[in-house]
Amino acid sequence: MTDASGTEVRPSRGRKAPGPKGGMVLGSALDFKASPLEFICYVHRAYGDVARFRVGHQHWYLISHPDDIHDIMTKRAKVFLKPAIARRLWDKFLGDGLLTSEGEEWRRQIKLIRPAFAKTRVAAYGDLMVDYTHRMVDAWAQDQRVDFSEAMVALTLEVVAKTLFNADVKGDAAIVGEAMHVLHEEMLNHIYMPLPVPRWWPSKANRRKMKAITDIEEIVRGFIEERRASGEDRGDLLSTLILARTEEGEQLDDKEVRDQSMTLFFAGHETTAHAMTWAWYLLAKHPEVTARLQREIHAVTGGARLKVEHLTEVPYLEWVINEGMRILPSVWVFMKEPTEDTTIRGVHIPKGAPILISPYVIQHDGRWFPSPETFDPERFSPARSATIPKGAFVPFSGGSRTCLGKGFAMMEAQLIIGTLVQRLQPTIPAGHVPEKQAVLSLQPMGGLPIDVVLRPFGAAAQEVPASRQPPSPSEKRPAVPSTCPMSN
Repeated sequence: MTDASGTEVRPSRGRKAPGPKGGMVLGSALDFKASPLEFICYVHRAYGDVARFRVGHQHWYLISHPDDIHDIMTKRAKVFLKPAIARRLWDKFLGDGLLTSEGEEWRRQIKLIRPAFAKTRVAAYGDLMVDYTHRMVDAWAQDQRVDFSEAMVALTLEVVAKTLFNADVKGDAAIVGEAMHVLHEEMLNHIYMPLPVPRWWPSKANRRKMKAITDIEEIVRGFIEERRASGEDRGDLLSTLILARTEEGEQLDDKEVRDQSMTLFFAGHETTAHAMTWAWYLLAKHPEVTARLQREIHAVTGGARLKVEHLTEVPYLEWVINEGMRILPSVWVFMKEPTEDTTIRGVHIPKGAPILISPYVIQHDGRWFPSPETFDPERFSPARSATIPKGAFVPFSGGSRTCLGKGFAMMEAQLIIGTLVQRLQPTIPAGHVPEKQAVLSLQPMGGLPIDVVLRPFGAAAQEVPASRQPPSPSEKRPAVPSTCPMSN
């Protein structure tokens, strides 16, 4: 048996991975907690594609070569599963949903749930996404200061509640937002600290976490109970979950519907919201990209509302979203765990060791993405994207565990960002550079302030000042400030 690099897999004979020594007791736990994104970028830059660092008594491994990542997610997907630490983190919140289940149970669930994400069913939500976006902008005034990040979280929450539950949660947005903030903080504390407070202990942190889970769960359970009682198929995802049957007649029980609903409610809005926030920031920094996007959307829509059927005719819109997720991925890290001793690139990885895979690290590596700090949507044109190695662009994970909602999220991001550039000119306050906050997702610390600059709906692109015209091929496009440049 060989790994992705062609090295024969002999677990007992592999060499040890290099990495920082850290402190005597906690290892690198405090450094990792203090600046997680900077820390893993440093580990990769200093120690290479297979590195390790100690968190308390346990060694964690950072894997950063596309070949190995593709191998982990495809050829050896049955060996590398969701780690125990992740399952412990999420079990009270998400239960045995798609994000936490494995093996036969996961395959059973995916078989029941996949019809909810059929292309035709997802496409039917497009007009709703556009309607909600217009409604949001209609409530804004010229030159109003808005937290764009907060607005995107609220918008995607409304969208996922309507498409999942056929419900309006506009009044619950603040409750859900606060609960999500608490869950981010407390779950990260559990990850970073080698000896966390037991979950059953009535500490202040545990009480905060359980209240946050209960706040969200009460909203979700209300939708489920009402739908169970009515028995209606309203064409939403919840109807699919409740009415789904396998060929053998199996269906999801009440706990499974709860777990999947909580999973989809959580995963279906926040990461997409942050991806769109970063995309808007990048468009504001690169008006020549915005101008091209506005021109191409106008050429296809004729100034009318953007629709799902327009998306295939505006490929540049998808390239912009992809490049935004490459340079500032909301999912900045995910974890795996080998079920047996194994070897990666000649390095011994023991059974049960947490493995980190960071889309941020890989997607800022100059070997796979030349000038990685440069915002360049044309990287994802057909000719250029064909040169990107498998495993180098993984914003939705990969292999059989590729995010089930990928199609939903991509359609939503394209429709919302496309609609917004029809209605607004992307701007941020002069001199503002958002600080990256690497929590459960990568988001701008303190939000992203924008000053609303309304455009006449249906107008063609505004002229870009000569000083901001697209650079010639011999010029280098201005780079986006990075936490840790990875160019080689």
